Amino acid sequence: MEHQTIQLEAFNTNLHGSKILYPIPANVHSLKYPPWMEWIHKLRDPFRKKIRLSQQSFHFSKHVSMSYDASFQIKDGQDWTLVLTYMTYAPKPLLVIVEDVSIPDGLWQKINQGITLIHITSQPIARLHPYDAIFFSPMEEVSTSYLEYTHRMIQAVYRGTYSIKEHKEILQELRVARAGLAWTRIDESTTNGAMYWYDPVAIQPNEQLTTKQLAELFSWLTDQFKASSD
Repeated sequence: MEHQTIQLEAFNTNLHGSKILYPIPANVHSLKYPPWMEWIHKLRDPFRKKIRLSQQSFHFSKHVSMSYDASFQIKDGQDWTLVLTYMTYAPKPLLVIVEDVSIPDGLWQKINQGITLIHITSQPIARLHPYDAIFFSPMEEVSTSYLEYTHRMIQAVYRGTYSIKEHKEILQELRVARAGLAWTRIDESTTNGAMYWYDPVAIQPNEQLTTKQLAELFSWLTDQFKASSD
């Protein structure tokens, strides 16, 4: 069989109205993330509402720092009726950030083109077909566990001939370049989609905390440190 080399291009697809997955393995810790806001932003149709779903009650997100119009604390086994009601009647376009919460199967049927969803999770994902794009964490080293973890996910959505040897070579090149790996089926000619590389960022473009919000955050942190030291 003739060996086919996979050539990756820089990611440059508009993901407005898409469902995006960002899986974070437990042994991977990165301070940089994909520049989501650059790809989901639509100049002539900006988000009218932004909401966050998380297991934590704290309003701040370390992954996507922005002002949210609503924040919901979701616990395991909790009824999603309130969240679904908000998502249904909130003005569109709507941005939904989901952090470490398992999304129930019934929710996908409620997500229309007016909703952009980013799912950030360290939990295992059983079903990948609802997602339109997957971004993998940039890495400082390619461990065996990370190699197998990401390869399994790509095999589930990409072509079956994509070998783990090819995958390892690509990850090694991306590690040296300090880049991340991405897959999407948006605007692609086949349902298997295509793979790309991306430059990670520490702060999302167009969306960062204001001086007032930072002051409130530091004030809250100062109070928490004082309380814990007493």
